[in-house]
Amino acid sequence: MDIRVLQYFVTIVQTKSISNAAQALHVTQPTLSRQIKDLEEELETILFYRGSREIQLTEDGRYLYNRAIEILALVNKTENNIKRTDSISGEIYIGVAESQSLDIIAKAVKELTENYPETKVHLRSGNADFVQEYLDQGLFDIGVTFGPFDERKYSQIALQNRDAWGVLVPKNHPLTKIDKPKLHDIIHYPLIVSSQSNNDSKDLAGLGDYRIVATYNLLYNASLLVKAGVGIALCLDGIVPTDYDHSQLAFVRLQEDIQDPFQVIWKKQSNQSPVAKEFLKILENLLLSGKKK
Repeated sequence: MDIRVLQYFVTIVQTKSISNAAQALHVTQPTLSRQIKDLEEELETILFYRGSREIQLTEDGRYLYNRAIEILALVNKTENNIKRTDSISGEIYIGVAESQSLDIIAKAVKELTENYPETKVHLRSGNADFVQEYLDQGLFDIGVTFGPFDERKYSQIALQNRDAWGVLVPKNHPLTKIDKPKLHDIIHYPLIVSSQSNNDSKDLAGLGDYRIVATYNLLYNASLLVKAGVGIALCLDGIVPTDYDHSQLAFVRLQEDIQDPFQVIWKKQSNQSPVAKEFLKILENLLLSGKKK
């Protein structure tokens, strides 16, 4: 499968027609049509429904489009990271959990981009499952995750977890009237929990019957469900602001001091780019200097 043809295919989808794509790519329409036809024959499938005014993708076409976006992003990242190897330059993709403890990552990003102006950092938020999946595909260089991970697969740098664990509830919820509520107190209410496969359920195990009504991977979306009265969200403090006058929500810290391990991870088998190696070096130096204070 030719990378150039994948770019043609993506452009057709994004511009919604072969004629528009031909103009954008500066190729003739018959040439572009032939390339796509050859691609369909190579893959033994149909990518577009013919006859409609705008391009309509088949199920295989949608799958190829999503994969093509990932493939082209990886190609572009690779090219950027091996050019101008006489200096630190290029792009780094970091998948991050939502956390107040990310301030050390922010400091490392600041030092990297100030010291090396030809670098660019892309942060992508998600839970550990999302981050590890993209690390495995080569779409992320580095991940920042909570919870256990496969030490055979990933190298790691431990970070300090300073996050408070509790529940996000409506402002006047009964839990706000309890002094130091426990996990047992929350199971009487519909729960919204992280979709991360190794999270929350282990902490609820053995507490009795409870009902999970929804899951989330970004807390802002979960906060909308809490506002709507769907349930209360198990989460970390400080991600969704609750300390302003007109906030409809409150964060209730639980008595149990549950703190998952927090770490930076990257694939052991991967050959890190110079910019990724420099970022990790800066991060380790920041952590070391913090310990000496």
